[in-house]
Amino acid sequence: MKAYRTRNQLKTEVKTLLKGNWSKAIILFLIPTLEFWFTNVYKVIKDNFSVKYNNLTVTLDQILKASTSYGLVSAILGLIFILITLSATFRGLDWLEDPNLEFSPLKSNFTYFRSPAWSELIMLDVISYVFLLFWTILLIVPGVIKALAYSQTYFIYKDLNDHGLSKDYRLTDYITKSRQLMVGNKWRYFVLQLSFLGWWVLGLITLGIGFIWIYPYYKLTMANFYKDLKEKSGAILA
Repeated sequence: MKAYRTRNQLKTEVKTLLKGNWSKAIILFLIPTLEFWFTNVYKVIKDNFSVKYNNLTVTLDQILKASTSYGLVSAILGLIFILITLSATFRGLDWLEDPNLEFSPLKSNFTYFRSPAWSELIMLDVISYVFLLFWTILLIVPGVIKALAYSQTYFIYKDLNDHGLSKDYRLTDYITKSRQLMVGNKWRYFVLQLSFLGWWVLGLITLGIGFIWIYPYYKLTMANFYKDLKEKSGAILA
């Protein structure tokens, strides 16, 4: 049986990395953190803000959906933030693998905008979304299970791409590899996610200010989970 790191060990390693480096981590994940905060605040406002006119109540959500450009703008912004978040997260994984790594935390947000891989990452996100949507339509629980199974897809793509092996794989192969890697590990990952529940509540209590520290800690811990899986499995780069 493989001796994976415990939740405490994964988090302790991240805390050790962050000690004396909080400013670098905050800047690295600042744009994704702001996007995360804005998205959640926006959802609350969208669902609760309404305007009354001639005894007719119209919600902000209805107003926005009536706009012909709303869907297109939302989709474009969503894809941009996906690339920013993945760029920051991938740099975080590099940092975990080499604690002495020198890098520009702000420029790291835009790494994949300067890489030919950006289009593949977008397509990989779309394919993963379609697969998850299919499973969720069937039942919520299978959707959650598949989300856990597919959770390492982007990290696997990064590693194979960094080693010049991505040309040997179809986009669906990364999803397959993630599913294989997560066999026997989905519950561990789920519990690791749940262990941050208290931190998310704290972030809400502080009106989102706490997310400036919580989000980098969370993203680096998830990257460290993958790093642990990779170190215990020799099949990722095969």
